[in-house]
Amino acid sequence: MKSSVVWTFLLVLLVPAAALAEVYTWTDANGKKVYSDQPPPNVNARKLNVRTHPAPMPASAPKPEQKTEKKAESKPVASDSAAIAAANAKIKEQNCKLAQNNLSTLQLNGRIRLPGSTALATDAQRNEMIRQAQKDVQTWCNK
Repeated sequence: MKSSVVWTFLLVLLVPAAALAEVYTWTDANGKKVYSDQPPPNVNARKLNVRTHPAPMPASAPKPEQKTEKKAESKPVASDSAAIAAANAKIKEQNCKLAQNNLSTLQLNGRIRLPGSTALATDAQRNEMIRQAQKDVQTWCNK
């Protein structure tokens, strides 16, 4: 049992060493640039810093990252749509209550001041304000 633990430990230490491969480059006698994992003797070879990466997937194969991104994008869009719909429903309900309050105020009060003025509204102006308030109630309360 102890020997298997030691071998496993040594194997774990050797795996990262294989990922950091040493690569040397030099120019041969014919003037060609040569790359190798071992430098030849009596040649001034330059060591390159190279890290090995997993082999890239073929272009025709779908990448799993793209699928998860699309799924991840659709969830926030759906939740955003639901949140927007809920906010719109709340605003519509508030506007309905305001329109109903405005209509009841106009119908119950005989003397109405014109908006932005101290003058009282005439009967024709008051009736027009009531008609507009009724339209607002129909718009916001679906009545």
